[in-house]
Amino acid sequence: MKTYSSPPIFVKRGNSTFVYPTVCFSYQEEKRAHGIFYKANVLEFIYPVFTIQIILAFLVSWTVYFVLRPLRQPRFVCNILAGIILGPSVLGRNKAFMETFFPPKEMLIFNTVARLGTAYLIFIIAVKMDVKTLLSSAKKIWPIGLCSYIFPFVITLIFSSAMYKELSACLKGMNMVTFLCGAISVTYFPVVAQFIEELDLLTTELGQLALSSSMLIQMTSHAITIIGVAVTRDSYIHSIYYFLAICATIILAVYVIRPAILLIIKITPEGKPIKEVYVIAILIGTLIMAVITDVMWYDFLSGALLTGLIIPDGPPLGAILVEKSELMVMEIFLPLFFVQVGYLTDVSSLQNIKAVTVVLLLVTVCCLTKIIGTLLASLYLNIKFQTALFLGLILNFKGVVDLTTFHRFQSRNILEKRCYTALVLFNLLVVAIFYPLIEFFYKPRIRLAGRYSKTKYSRALQSTPQAEELRALTCIYHENNVPGMIALLDASNHRAISPLCAYVVHVVDLVGRTAPSLLPYKGKTRMSNHDPCSSSSRIMSAFINYSKTASGRVSLQPFTMVAPFRTMHNIICNLAEENLIPFIIVPFHENQILDLNSKQKGVLQDFNSQLQAHAPCTVGILYDRGLQPRLNKCRIVVVFIGGADDREALALAIRMSGNPDMNITMLRINSAKDKDRSITEAQLDELLVKEFIDNNLNNPRILCQQVSVNDSLQMLNAVQSLRRNYDLVMVGKNSGARAFEKDLTEWVEYAELGVIGDMLASTDFYNEMTSVLVMEHCAVVNKSFSIPS
Repeated sequence: MKTYSSPPIFVKRGNSTFVYPTVCFSYQEEKRAHGIFYKANVLEFIYPVFTIQIILAFLVSWTVYFVLRPLRQPRFVCNILAGIILGPSVLGRNKAFMETFFPPKEMLIFNTVARLGTAYLIFIIAVKMDVKTLLSSAKKIWPIGLCSYIFPFVITLIFSSAMYKELSACLKGMNMVTFLCGAISVTYFPVVAQFIEELDLLTTELGQLALSSSMLIQMTSHAITIIGVAVTRDSYIHSIYYFLAICATIILAVYVIRPAILLIIKITPEGKPIKEVYVIAILIGTLIMAVITDVMWYDFLSGALLTGLIIPDGPPLGAILVEKSELMVMEIFLPLFFVQVGYLTDVSSLQNIKAVTVVLLLVTVCCLTKIIGTLLASLYLNIKFQTALFLGLILNFKGVVDLTTFHRFQSRNILEKRCYTALVLFNLLVVAIFYPLIEFFYKPRIRLAGRYSKTKYSRALQSTPQAEELRALTCIYHENNVPGMIALLDASNHRAISPLCAYVVHVVDLVGRTAPSLLPYKGKTRMSNHDPCSSSSRIMSAFINYSKTASGRVSLQPFTMVAPFRTMHNIICNLAEENLIPFIIVPFHENQILDLNSKQKGVLQDFNSQLQAHAPCTVGILYDRGLQPRLNKCRIVVVFIGGADDREALALAIRMSGNPDMNITMLRINSAKDKDRSITEAQLDELLVKEFIDNNLNNPRILCQQVSVNDSLQMLNAVQSLRRNYDLVMVGKNSGARAFEKDLTEWVEYAELGVIGDMLASTDFYNEMTSVLVMEHCAVVNKSFSIPS
């Protein structure tokens, strides 16, 4: 055995001298295996101990997560607590445990891998970032970004100057106090992006405000930090060298590395994945850039961030990089970083209460002034108080980048261990309190029931006059949805006095991106052949051709939307809200046979259900079994039992009845069991039926039939009679036959279609090529809210 030790290193920077401690460890020269059969203790060697450290970090972090998740705590809090549990504050109080599992000689490798994980985490978040979209949003809300950074920075700087004598016990030098004030005042975009994604707020107003504001704050902070570091150099020459080094690094990234990355994307054949050699080269290049910025900028995370920013987000390259590396980084490397944080956090070091109290007062003042600054800027921009308050709370969140900065201060002997511990615990407490408050109280759908929304919920097909424009919003998942959607729109009577305005949204799941987007489609915009959005050109071309050749007036508003399906309904609802759209049409998830697996279909099914629950207007789900545009003498039947949803289906039939190519039958099913319905509902049903009959007294293409049913079997027979006779069946999700629905609910496979709609979607009808349109009228009013007065 040989023992190696490095002498203390003294580094003089300005007026400060940094002392790096001696590192002692043993090196085993023997070539034989160190196994139990050689009577060796495996815990004396680096690899077994490092493996156990990874296992402990993983197990403890997930255990804490499962324990605290009912309290709505994020992974950040759980990981920090796991690190503290494994550190000197809890289990580490047992010296045998620390010497066995976290001895100093093994911590060198552990810390290196943890740093590697943080670099790749920042890289992944930067790859998923759509810089152009966020910057365009930031231009509109720049007062929030400036006020939520400059205001707390100035106030904390004044406070720290007044309390410098007390702070000097924890910090070395006034310059370091300034840098600490800047560090606690900044909000990093990668940190906010992680929390926003975990809160499922990417597609909400709050999420977009937080992402854009944090990006603007981070850019401002980087600019001020660069100026501050350059000014505090030993000489003007060093300041110029530092500034030129930063410029050279940015030029290298933008004008050398980015063109090479774009070339890789260009030479990759359409439909083919990026070659692994390029993926590996980019991942290795990330580490090279981190080394360059660590040497020139004194910050290795900036290199990873810069590399991620120059890579186009989404498919093909951004998505494959995220797919290949995100799981390993998030579940293996990141817990190691938090264990490292816990290893450096020692609650027993909080002995000098006076110095610690001053640090806590400093960060408390920063937290409060950031909230106040955000509220003032939001008031100037006419943002609602509740949204502004939640925004202020989110901008106070600290994460991996902040903890790395605090660790850098401590390792350079700028920040004492007790102050580092106080900062970690305070920020842990802030996130632990604010995160569940936001998750519990911020409800995006409540924004749709705002101050002036009393008339919003009257938007429906029933209340849209026949002689006025019909606005319909259609969501397209795939190109095979296009024929059925066009056929349904074409069936509507878009005469000159009743034009049609179709808002067509090609929805794409957010993969390899952080920020969602809803952009108007522009035919001249060139897209990568690898991008799923490239299919938008073919989809929109079909709708554009239809609008030009339609018999009536049809105007088109095309959009391309990239967002996660689990929260995409927020964007669709807001688009319908802003444009006063009474009718939303989405494809049934089982129509996606060609391209999606069962899990992806489940995501689409959940999206349709969320849209039904939250939309402020009528939602129709189209189960397309072969509807074709310009289908002559299309046979349509409306199953009318009663209720708001069935009235919406009948209202659409009234509009379609003016189309000379439509043969429409109204099948009215009278239920003997449901005589206890309200008088108002019954009157509304009769009025709409009378309108349908009066409008088509002399129309030979319209037929009215009535059937009386007394039990569930007769109801099933009435529905079965529709087989082989019609091309399209329209029905409400929730009919007036409540008693029958209760009897048949247990047999329903697709709850979003309702009882009758589920029967029509069953395999009995599949081979009959009968399409189904299920309507639901504004479930938000009936189930989630009452209309505000």
